[in-house]
Amino acid sequence: MKIKVLPEDFVVEEIAEIPAGTGPVSAYLLEKKGLTTLDALAAVARAFNRPRKDVRHLGLKDRHAVTRQHFWIEGGPEKSLREKELSLTFLRRAPAPPVSRGNRFRIVLRDLDPVEAPRLAEAAASIAADGIPNFYDSQRFGSARHGEGFVGKKILLRDWEAALELHLARPSSFDPEARRKRMLAFKRHWGHWERCLEAAHSRTEDHIFGYLMRRRGDFAGALKLIERPMLALFMHSYQSWLWNEAVSRYFKHALPSDLLFSARYLGGRLWFPRFVPADRVSAWRRLQVPLIAYRTVFSDPAIGQAYGEVLRAEKITQKEFRPAGHNMPYMKGEDRALLMVPAGMEVTLPEPDELHAGRRKAVAAFSLPRGGYATLVVKRLRLGISEGADSVVAEGAAEEGD
Repeated sequence: MKIKVLPEDFVVEEIAEIPAGTGPVSAYLLEKKGLTTLDALAAVARAFNRPRKDVRHLGLKDRHAVTRQHFWIEGGPEKSLREKELSLTFLRRAPAPPVSRGNRFRIVLRDLDPVEAPRLAEAAASIAADGIPNFYDSQRFGSARHGEGFVGKKILLRDWEAALELHLARPSSFDPEARRKRMLAFKRHWGHWERCLEAAHSRTEDHIFGYLMRRRGDFAGALKLIERPMLALFMHSYQSWLWNEAVSRYFKHALPSDLLFSARYLGGRLWFPRFVPADRVSAWRRLQVPLIAYRTVFSDPAIGQAYGEVLRAEKITQKEFRPAGHNMPYMKGEDRALLMVPAGMEVTLPEPDELHAGRRKAVAAFSLPRGGYATLVVKRLRLGISEGADSVVAEGAAEEGD
């Protein structure tokens, strides 16, 4: 199974409510293709001559897709914007920002095995009935795509230099060639800050290496020069991965192995129940699993046990989640539902795939609550039609989106 062979194969539309009435908030609808949300945010800020922090969004959307989402600017202009890869439409003024209710997806599933394709309807019905684990998928872990660890973990361990080096000098196969060459140069010349500054391209890189030339050894100070949203993303990426690992362990403790199957993703392996046992449906639909933070207390002993096993494997303790100090990012505790249940789940009948001779394609459409990953639904569909113990969902482009 392949998705995102073409950007138009993956369409995401944000479901949002704009508060009634009028006020100081200018609300906009953004359509983009081939851009991350943060790239689009920067483009809007430049076009409107506003500081980047003034242009606010509800959530991140995939780069390798056609996406429609809401932006807002306090006191923003009542005008629209058209550029090559984005279109911004002014909606109206409101008393408060838009509120996200989730997203509607339309995904073309390509390169389907003709034998497996007819099982799609049954797999979709199972997902609609039971829901699926509310994992974070590969898009959340772009900062660790080099496969050498999490920047957020290094920050927790107060290893500032290692955190900075992971971010700046550890390229991956997903990186554009120019960025990859630059990061390899940083890796080769690490510690020789003048040479690194010569290879720098962005303003942040200039600031970091210029700072290290003046304040050698102050890696904590240099780390603070990275934009705070990016630092927060590093922390949440590791926190999300820990959540995935704990939930996978929870399922492995709760169910016999023959009731589980797995799918690979950028963070390793995710474990899915083949179905939710009747005696667990109600409890699992209510269960909220915390994203671990310094003061997290586990009300469910089984979840606490799963997290304990993960932390021991990571050789880290919950005490090390203590906030690191002024202007340093930290992990905030919050709950996340164990399961998510897609609404309005529909799958079309398979038909010939014009891009893959002898294969089939189908279209899946569904809505998810905010924070849900549509690619997980695709993974679960693939597991359902293959009845295998493992699954890989191929994408037409590297899974590096937002």
